[in-house]
Amino acid sequence: MTTNWTTIAIIHDEERRELWSEVFPDAVVPILSLIPRRVRVPERGETRAYMLDLLALTPAWLDGVIAIIAKRFGLPLDEVRAEIWQGVPIVADGVSVGTCDQGMFFSMMDDSEVLDE
Repeated sequence: MTTNWTTIAIIHDEERRELWSEVFPDAVVPILSLIPRRVRVPERGETRAYMLDLLALTPAWLDGVIAIIAKRFGLPLDEVRAEIWQGVPIVADGVSVGTCDQGMFFSMMDDSEVLDE
């Protein structure tokens, strides 16, 4: 699989890795940001998560993600397809992230308050 994703999450948690590997063989998925946000997810309540970059997916990958969510939560495919654009959280626990976006990386390091001390 060849991708041009700049920011990724690698899922290490065994159960979730197995599930995501059905679509992404290495359980590597594109995400919107290295910074997790607080979200509410079924069975976990409020937690930190990275948001899947849905615009980076091919139609086949998007269909696969829809199938994974439907399978995991016992939802009809049509319901998941209708609501997918609200966002897909990737729970931060058991996940590592990385980026090759140098601009984003260096902007995160630019903290003039720290440098002035």
